[in-house]
Amino acid sequence: MTFWIVAALILLAVTAVLLWPLLRGRATLRDASDFDMEVYRDQLRQVERDHAEGLIDDRAAEAARAEVGRRLLAADARRAAAAERPAVRPDRTVALAIGVLVPVCALLLYADLGTPDMPGFPFKERTAQGGGRTPELKVLEAQLRKHLEGEPTDLRAWSMLARTYMQLDQYDKAAQVYEKALVLDGGNAELMAGLAEAQVLAARGVVTPEARQGFEAVLKKEPHSPRALFYLATADEQAGKLQAALDRWKTLLGSAPPNAAWVKAAHDRAARTATALGLDPATVLPAPAKGPSAGDMAAAQSMSPEDRQAMIESMVAQLAARLKEKPDDLNGWLRLGRSYSVLKKDMEARDALAKAAALAPENKDVLLLYGRAIRAAAGNKQTPESTAVMRQVLGIDPKNVEALWLVGMAEAEAGDRAAGTAKMEQALDQIPENAPNRDALAKRLEELRTGK
Repeated sequence: MTFWIVAALILLAVTAVLLWPLLRGRATLRDASDFDMEVYRDQLRQVERDHAEGLIDDRAAEAARAEVGRRLLAADARRAAAAERPAVRPDRTVALAIGVLVPVCALLLYADLGTPDMPGFPFKERTAQGGGRTPELKVLEAQLRKHLEGEPTDLRAWSMLARTYMQLDQYDKAAQVYEKALVLDGGNAELMAGLAEAQVLAARGVVTPEARQGFEAVLKKEPHSPRALFYLATADEQAGKLQAALDRWKTLLGSAPPNAAWVKAAHDRAARTATALGLDPATVLPAPAKGPSAGDMAAAQSMSPEDRQAMIESMVAQLAARLKEKPDDLNGWLRLGRSYSVLKKDMEARDALAKAAALAPENKDVLLLYGRAIRAAAGNKQTPESTAVMRQVLGIDPKNVEALWLVGMAEAEAGDRAAGTAKMEQALDQIPENAPNRDALAKRLEELRTGK
């Protein structure tokens, strides 16, 4: 009922906006041109601010000034022409037609196409969380921008700034920052997905061809990426490719983490797509993975540490059992590996992440996790196996700091001091001067270089 009340009010407001200029009986072109000119002047001021803050370069700023200036001159010309035009007499017949036809056509169209119960995109739930923290986010934005002025190669700071803009609903700026971050790490799947999502949000939920291309590139690196699958399924829906959309929804739901916030929205969308294809959702959609309920979580708070630990281990055991039935679930193996790490079961974590690495041999982030697990299982020491994994990383990302340092150290300790220290120097050059561990790393490199 609330929906229809709000819809009726909006409909009345829109009709009033359409009727007002007709019933006034005077030309409003001059007023509109005045408004346009003020908007364009504000746009010029925004261009200058963005240029001063370094968000756009000199060439982009000059192009923006020229385009806005052109529009400003055109608006001024329209204002001058409107001043010389005679007043327009009101057309009561047209006004009456609009007053009747707009509400009727809107209701008929909505009856055919409308879906008031459609859930919002998952990103709306995330961005809403930052709504009450705008002052804090503005402070964080200023701090990050100041930091990046002195440390323009700090990838983590660029990523944090992009996410800050996303929470502030400034999606165009977020996309620009993601692009700058990708200059530093062009193969980073998380940054690629962030850029594509920002492009979708900037386009008001439309998955543009550019965003689709970005998500498809993410899937090549992470075949079960929830974000990429969600938006690509949405893109297929928007293009009318319902079977392709349903296939993606099924893949997404089949690998969904327990109690993920987006599962219900994805399941509802998948069910609607299946219904549109004439299929029964209950028979074609996989049951989402089950995790602890709200009651389970509440009960866990009152448990003794021993009982809580037993419950966690039971849940991890259930995940491990499920993966025996679905051994191609990349995200599942990653979750299992992290869970074992939290439980300090380093051997089991190594074995779980080995499964993940076998499923995604070209995924740098998965390989890095696997390499760390191997070292943890060996008492935080490098092994020939962990060094081999780091060499795989370098094959994907030759500038990766962690892999350069570890492979270089292994080579230097094995006797190839020149090649090893060269890699370590390359890694050290990418670490900011004020990084807390840089001095210790530099000291270690000097020891290997001199043989002391």
